[in-house]
Amino acid sequence: MVTAKPKGKLTYANYAATPDDERWELIDGVLYRMAPAPNVKHQIASKNLGRLIDVPVTAGGLGLLLYAPADVILSEQTTVQPDLLYVSAGRFRIITQRACEGPPDLVVEILSPSNTAHDLAVKREIYARYGVPEYLILNPDAETVLALSTPVSDGSIGVYTSETRYRSGDTLTIGAIPGLAIAVADIFASPLQWVRRAAP
Repeated sequence: MVTAKPKGKLTYANYAATPDDERWELIDGVLYRMAPAPNVKHQIASKNLGRLIDVPVTAGGLGLLLYAPADVILSEQTTVQPDLLYVSAGRFRIITQRACEGPPDLVVEILSPSNTAHDLAVKREIYARYGVPEYLILNPDAETVLALSTPVSDGSIGVYTSETRYRSGDTLTIGAIPGLAIAVADIFASPLQWVRRAAP
C-alpha cells in the first residue's frame, strides 16, 4: 500500500543552486544527493538501450531520447534525473532550454546497489503520480526489465496498475514507441566478453 509522504519546502530554485559537480534530485521539496558514478554494468545497459531506442526513433523522426544528466521538472518541488527519458515528437513543447518540463512519454532507471530502494519505491510513486505513461526499471545484475504502465493518481499518491517483468530470452515492447521490439539480452550484452575472449 502506497501512502502519502511528508513534503519538504525546497523548490526548483534551491535545486538549481546545488554544486555543478554534484548530482541531486528534488522530490516533494526534499533534496536527495545521487550516487557519484554508476558502475560499468549500469553504463553498458544505458548505452545499449539508448542505442536500441535512439536509432529507430531518430530515423523515423518519432521523438527525442535524452540521457542523464537531464532534468525533468514535474512540479516546482519535484525535479528528477532519470537515466534515460523519451519524448514523442508531438510533445516537443515540453522540452525547453533548461529541462524537460512535464512528464516524458517514457523514463528509464537503471538499478545499482546505492539506488535500488529509491528507484523501486520513491521514483515509482513519483512517476505514477505525475502521469509518466511508462517507467522501465533495469536490473543489470539480474538482467531483467520491470515495465510499469497505466499510472493512476489522486493528486497526492500515484500507482502503476500494469506491471510486466521481462527476462533474457524475452522481447520488450514499448507502448510509447509503436513497432519497436527489443531483445532483453541485447540490453545487457557486454562488449567486455568479446574483449576477454580476444585477449591472448
